[in-house]
Amino acid sequence: MNQIKLIDFSDTSKQAFIRGFWKGLSAPVVLFGRVEHPKRREIKLISLPSKTVADALAEDWQAIGTDFHNVIEKHGKEVHSSE
Repeated sequence: MNQIKLIDFSDTSKQAFIRGFWKGLSAPVVLFGRVEHPKRREIKLISLPSKTVADALAEDWQAIGTDFHNVIEKHGKEVHSSE
């Protein structure tokens, strides 16, 4: 996709004039041009099982504890053996 430069300070005055001239000529085309927008995606709604906040927190802490246990089992022995 081409980027439109509003001001290019590295242009000479002749280049700036030519760029502005072409932009001016193309302005009506852009004004009345047709823009294709992407099609809307359908959003599928899902229903979540209802849980109490306490139950959800308990499950989260259980998962975190399991992750910690697995990491300590896997990497804890390597740390102790390298010391």
